[in-house]
Amino acid sequence: FPKNNSDIKKAHERLAFDELFLIQLQSQLVKKSLSLSVAPAIKFQETETKKFVDSLPFKLTDAQRKAAWEILRDLANDKPMFRLLEGDVGSGKTIVVIIAMLNVALSGQQAVLMVPTEILAKQHYDTVSKLLAGFGIKVGLITRTNKLMSNDKKFKASDIMEKADIIIGTHALIQEDIKFKNLALAVIDEQHRFGVEQ
Repeated sequence: FPKNNSDIKKAHERLAFDELFLIQLQSQLVKKSLSLSVAPAIKFQETETKKFVDSLPFKLTDAQRKAAWEILRDLANDKPMFRLLEGDVGSGKTIVVIIAMLNVALSGQQAVLMVPTEILAKQHYDTVSKLLAGFGIKVGLITRTNKLMSNDKKFKASDIMEKADIIIGTHALIQEDIKFKNLALAVIDEQHRFGVEQ
């Protein structure tokens, strides 16, 4: 029961501290729990990655190379990776993600890229399919209205989940009836546009 404005300020600061302290404590508990978790180690596919990078119609920037290398090193560990890849629009975040997804797919695991809109999902599907055309990687698309794979042929979602190496989609990917075969990498694009529960 604060008696004056100074007491109100102190009470507010204490409540804010308590809230932040509990959030930090929970984060540390989650971090500790995750550090005990095991993830499949994804071996760096050097030859194929170099072939892919050389096939691009542009040269990677130093920042793209550095970000891709850090992600590939993290994937090679047997611990789960949690990473935020930041950059301006057009800075090349997508190509960094494609390099990581390529390595996952070449290791016999699945990678998924979840985006907030169907238009963006289709754009990424087209881009990834085109860039990985010569690598024997099956790319699938799952949205509310589209379920495509292999040159835009229509498939059932369950077939895409079973056969695709890289799956791109919207929040349709996190519905209860979607079951991944061997998911090793999940990339969330613009996560702030998804709900907290999602």
